[in-house]
Amino acid sequence: MLSCLYSAKFIVAAFNLTIPAPLLGMLFLISLLYFKIVLPPLIAPAALPILKYMALFFVPAGVGILQYTTLLLNNLDLLVSILILVPTVGLMCVGLIANRGKYSD
Repeated sequence: MLSCLYSAKFIVAAFNLTIPAPLLGMLFLISLLYFKIVLPPLIAPAALPILKYMALFFVPAGVGILQYTTLLLNNLDLLVSILILVPTVGLMCVGLIANRGKYSD
């Protein structure tokens, strides 16, 4: 896992890419797992402790929500429209476009 991350950091720095290095490292790891170059039991000793404490990483997000509650409430209509209305309209547009396709089930 660390070799994927460090190789991604090297590639991002060498080629001046705008993609975050951890994301590129995860793509490397997923591709290695998909093509069975690396088997899941091989990375399990490193992944299990991370998964065990993953809930701890959500604490800062929860604290941020509690800290900015008044700001979130002041912009509640905008947040609701962004989180619900925009994906709904996007899915409806994709459905309409897909409905015009050649094949249907």
